[in-house]
Amino acid sequence: MGEVKKFEFFEEALLRRRAQTSTVIVFRSSDPKRLEPFIKFLDEYYQPKKKKNDEDEDETDEKADEKFTLEHRIFIFKVWSGLFEVKIDPDDRIQYSPVTTSSQSPLAQMIGGSNGHIKDLSTALQYIDDLMRTEKNIAVIFWGLFQKKGNQEEYDNLNAFLRNAIFSDDYYVNGHTITIFTESPEAVIDEDTLKHSIYIEIPPSTDEERREILISIINELNLDEDKDNIDALVEATKGLNLHEVESVALESILRFRKLDPRAMTEFKYDIVRKSGILDIEEPQYGFEAVGGYDIIKNFIKDNIIKILRKPKKAERLGIRPPRGLLLFGAAGTGKTHFARALAKELGIPFLRLRTEKIVSMWYGQTSRNIAKAIEIAESVAPCVLFIDEIDRFGRRGHITEHEESRRAFSILLEWLGDERRKTIVIGTTNRPEDLDEAFRRVGRFDYLIPVLYPDTSARKEILRVHTSVIRKVPLADDVDLDEIAKETEFFSGAELEELVLRAARNALREDRDIVTMEDFEKALRTFRINKEQRKEQMERYLKLAYEYTNDAEFLENLSKSTKSRLDVFKEQLRQ
Repeated sequence: MGEVKKFEFFEEALLRRRAQTSTVIVFRSSDPKRLEPFIKFLDEYYQPKKKKNDEDEDETDEKADEKFTLEHRIFIFKVWSGLFEVKIDPDDRIQYSPVTTSSQSPLAQMIGGSNGHIKDLSTALQYIDDLMRTEKNIAVIFWGLFQKKGNQEEYDNLNAFLRNAIFSDDYYVNGHTITIFTESPEAVIDEDTLKHSIYIEIPPSTDEERREILISIINELNLDEDKDNIDALVEATKGLNLHEVESVALESILRFRKLDPRAMTEFKYDIVRKSGILDIEEPQYGFEAVGGYDIIKNFIKDNIIKILRKPKKAERLGIRPPRGLLLFGAAGTGKTHFARALAKELGIPFLRLRTEKIVSMWYGQTSRNIAKAIEIAESVAPCVLFIDEIDRFGRRGHITEHEESRRAFSILLEWLGDERRKTIVIGTTNRPEDLDEAFRRVGRFDYLIPVLYPDTSARKEILRVHTSVIRKVPLADDVDLDEIAKETEFFSGAELEELVLRAARNALREDRDIVTMEDFEKALRTFRINKEQRKEQMERYLKLAYEYTNDAEFLENLSKSTKSRLDVFKEQLRQ
C-alpha cells in the first residue's frame, strides 16, 4: 500500500558510488518502507531493466545500459534475523533466502543456529568479506544496526570491515557496494570511517511521498470525500516517515471512519513524545495571557510575528525569516510563558527540549540525542523549539572540556547557524555572560532580550491574567489589584501566580466561595523576598542588556522603564 517511486537520495548515493567516491553508503534512516524500494533500485543499478520506449532511445544510451548490466548478488543482514541472500522473482517480488554455511566451526554453528543460518554480525562480516575476495559485484545491506551495550567487539569488527572496503582498491575494481541503514550512524560507525563514506540523510518523508501514500489509501478504501482534504492531510502528516504516515492514516480510519487531519496531527505528536527527548503541545494562550511586558511584546510583534505572518512581503523587502530569541533574566520571570505565547500567536507547535534527557553518561549518546531532537524539530517545523538553560550546551570554558561535549556543542551550533533551519529557537539562560561567544553571534539568534522583574502595571496585569484568564478566581469587591501590585515590588511572574493560589487556598481553608483582600494580605505575609538583593539583580541584568542586546531603540525604552523603578525603590529605602 502506498509504495513511493521517487528515490532522489538513492540516485545520488549510487551515482557517487559509480564515481568511485566510496564503496560504503550510509543512509540515516530506519524507515522499513525504504528497504524494499532500495533493494529494487540497487538491483537496477547493476542490471538496468529495459524500458518500453528503449527503441526510441539513441544507440549511445543502449550501449551505456549494456555496459552496466552486470552479474551480481545482493545480501542483507538484519540485526534481529541474520544474513539473507536477496533475489527478485519474475513477478517483481523480493525473496529472502537464509545464508548458511557448512564450513562454519561448531561454535559458529551454535551461534548461528542449528541449521547453520548466520545470525551474528561478526560471522556475517567474515562470510561477506570472504565472498568479496573471490567474486565480483557483491552488494550487502546492513539494516537496523544500533549500538548495544556490551557488544562493542561486533562494532569494532564492523568498522574494520568498512575501512578495509573503503581503502582497498580491489573493492572498487570488483564493483562491491556496502550500504548501511541506521537512525544513528555515529553510534555504530567511527568518525574517520564515516568521513570516508557516502553519507546520505534521508528525510522522514517529502510532501510528494506523503501525498502519494494518502491518495493510494483513499483510492483503495474508496474514501472519495477525503480527496478534497488531501492538502490538509499532507500537512498534518509532515515530519512522519513513510511507515508512520501509513500507520496514522489507518488508525484515523479505524477510529473515525475517515482521514481526520486533527486526529492525525495528534497521533503524530504522540510519536514525537515517544522519542523521550521532546515534549510537544499546542499552546492555549497567546500574548493576551502575558501580563504586562508591553515593551518586549511590542518588540516581538514588530520584529518577529509581522515578518512571519507576511512572508512574501518580507521576502520582497529582502527580510529573511526570524531565527530565534535568546531570553535572559532571573528565574520565574516568565521566559517559558513568552515562548509558549509566541508559538500560539504564530499558530505553530511548541516543542520543549527535555535537557535532563539529552545529557547522558553513555559515550556518544548526548550528541546522538541532540541530533535526534534537531531532526524531529525540523520535521515538525515551522515550530518553536524551547531550550531552557541553553548554557548547558554552550557554556564558555565548560562544554569543550570533553570530546563528547564538544561534539554535542558543534552539532547544535552548526544547526543554529544553518540558513535552511525552519525551526524558531527560543533559548533561555540566567547567566548570559557564561555563554560561549559563538552562541551569541548574529545569525544564530536574532535578538538577545532581558526579561526583568515585572513593573507595577505588569504585576497588575499578571494578577488579572491569573484571576480571570488562565484561571477564573471569584474575587470579593474589596480586592484591589492595584494595591496588591504596589505591594509586590520585585515579585516574579511565577511568585505572583503562587500568590493568587495561596490566597485561594486560604479562602478554601475557611470554607468560603470567594477570595477577599484579607486572603491576599495573609498570602503576602508568607513570602520571604530579599528586595535589596533583587534590586541588585535588576541592575546586573540591565548592565548585561547594554552589553548583549543589539537593538538600540528597544534598549532605550527598557532602560527608561527600569531606571525609573530603581529610583523609586531607592527613594523608598531612604524614607
